[in-house]
Amino acid sequence: MLLEDLTRFKEKTKDIDYMHSMSDPTFDDPYYKDRPHKAQAKDIKRAWAAEADHEFMKSIIKVHWLSGWNIAYGLEDLLRLPRNNEIATMGYLPGAGRVTSSWGKAGVIVQGRVTLAANDMNAITSGYFKDIPQDVISKYRSSGTPRRALTFNNLTSGEYILDRETFKPELSRHNEFIVDNWKPVGIVIAYEGREFLNMVRDSPKQKDRPPGRAVGAARHVLKPNLPIYDEDMKLVDRQEIEKALKEEG
Repeated sequence: MLLEDLTRFKEKTKDIDYMHSMSDPTFDDPYYKDRPHKAQAKDIKRAWAAEADHEFMKSIIKVHWLSGWNIAYGLEDLLRLPRNNEIATMGYLPGAGRVTSSWGKAGVIVQGRVTLAANDMNAITSGYFKDIPQDVISKYRSSGTPRRALTFNNLTSGEYILDRETFKPELSRHNEFIVDNWKPVGIVIAYEGREFLNMVRDSPKQKDRPPGRAVGAARHVLKPNLPIYDEDMKLVDRQEIEKALKEEG
């Protein structure tokens, strides 16, 4: 039945309503110890796991976008994370259009177990993990750092993705898929392959303009031994990128 999974998810979570602090994404701040938010956030993930179509979640192209043009830092930062740390990605239907994002010009395609998904990332608001105290990080060394919804109510629950029927392709630039036990399987450059190669070749003429950064991007996406795709998910020839870099000098 249409939207049956979402209906059951909403029914299971209808009594949950909270807004937690963005500065405490793991729900471990002692200040909030007497509040039920962490237990409720766990209940949301359990309800989602029970109702979600996990085969559909496997089929989605999941991309962790690297912010802006700082690809070197973002790529190294991601690849050194423990694979059982949950990460935030954007999800795309295979063959349903270009894989792009307003978050960056390059991203890492990952495979893994989806533990939560919504058409609007603000429905989950899983938070930022850069400033988590070291003692909290140590707590999750074995299990991996979890991501959970920092806000939830009867309105945001309607934005959750449970299956193909509840997935809205037109919102792919704004959705969020939380992925656990992940592995990188490719890199996507948010340009057509030929356009990206031309940007690399033209960069000496444009050193003071953003396209000149394509050279740095090209050098860094070559480092991991991963296939490289353009925004249409067509393979970009690594040898062509290497050749373009040599021509750039």
